[in-house]
Amino acid sequence: MGTFFMKLTDGSEMILTAGRATRTGSGDVAFESVDARGNWSVICTVKAERVANAYVRKVREDGSTLWEEQTAEGRWWAY
Repeated sequence: MGTFFMKLTDGSEMILTAGRATRTGSGDVAFESVDARGNWSVICTVKAERVANAYVRKVREDGSTLWEEQTAEGRWWAY
């Protein structure tokens, strides 16, 4: 499970926990979870025009955490 932080273009923010997140080829950000059989399904999608910034929570080697910004363009996966 990953924790994701989104800043939206209207100034609002959202934090979501999901198995993974992806930026699609069209720029939308989709959050997915997995069931007990290993099947992934989309639980939430944010349209590209609403996304200002996307971050994933990462744990550093020293145990501290940070919000790592994801790229604004192109495809990516975060877990």
